[in-house]
Amino acid sequence: MPAYKAKIASAILLALAVASIVAPQFIGHAYAVSSFPLSTTSTVTGRALRWLAMNQSADGSYGAYFEHETAAAAYALWLNNSASSNSARAFSLVSSELDNSLSWFWPPYGEADVAGAVLYGVAASRHLSLINVTSVSARLLEFQQPDGGFKGYAAAPDYVSASSSVDTALALWGLADSSSISSQNQTAAVGYLLRLQNSDGSFNLTSKIYSSNSTDSLGPEPVSVTAMVVLALKAAAYTASETNVSRALDFLTGTTSKNFTIASDHKGHVYAASLSALALATFGRMSQANDAVAFILSQQDSDGGFRDIGRGSSGSNALDTGWAAIALQQVQQGPSFSSFLAP
Repeated sequence: MPAYKAKIASAILLALAVASIVAPQFIGHAYAVSSFPLSTTSTVTGRALRWLAMNQSADGSYGAYFEHETAAAAYALWLNNSASSNSARAFSLVSSELDNSLSWFWPPYGEADVAGAVLYGVAASRHLSLINVTSVSARLLEFQQPDGGFKGYAAAPDYVSASSSVDTALALWGLADSSSISSQNQTAAVGYLLRLQNSDGSFNLTSKIYSSNSTDSLGPEPVSVTAMVVLALKAAAYTASETNVSRALDFLTGTTSKNFTIASDHKGHVYAASLSALALATFGRMSQANDAVAFILSQQDSDGGFRDIGRGSSGSNALDTGWAAIALQQVQQGPSFSSFLAP
């Protein structure tokens, strides 16, 4: 049994201790565990959502140049309560920045992954009416290269922007979810991604680089990159029976049993666990998705937020907290939790 599961029992005590201070709307709308209002998962989710609400700036953001973090936080808050004022402020902000051609993440110097992540959040939360989808998608498609990939990653020493799996997956995810990409562009993007798949099912960052090891990127290690690609393939109508998808899911399953560690640092990554839970669940591998949820539950910071152990900064952040809260709300619980969540 993975070591992190031993932490679940102690989390029950924490759940009981904090349940009375979590805002009622957080518990009441915890999608995955509506029949267990005092469960570990609903309480952990509530504390994470409360962290997001309390750490949001007055304008709805989580800091300058953190639109991708703001979008993740906004989506998590919206899943809990579609009438959330915190979510509304955040989506109003990132939508206006998507519509602004001068925003830092747009061409010629921007990053497709940030724009794609924001577009996905806006589309998934049904806020497309806030943006001009035609112009936003056209700008995002400017990042697509002749190889089919989307650029944004700039590696040392020359720091020239080039195609990457992270930029391509997030751009494809956002464009597909907003129904704003042609079949030709989608096929080219998928083809680029599939050419980066390794024999073990994981995906390289670029054609020359396996992983960025970046402490603040949207794809800091191979597990999160692979999960992200799987989610993009799902948006592109790929199924679990297709070889590329099943191999990637097998890779994610293997990392679940290893507490989401990677060979380069031997650390468990909660950001990767969150994306993996979503990827595994969306293709029906619920047992493994629930194992990923169990790992997420064991990683919450004392302030209610989350921070991936590979990040350079200390303390909880909106990106890791947002995606953890999204995963906890969207992944349906199964038998793995029944012994802890009895009525």
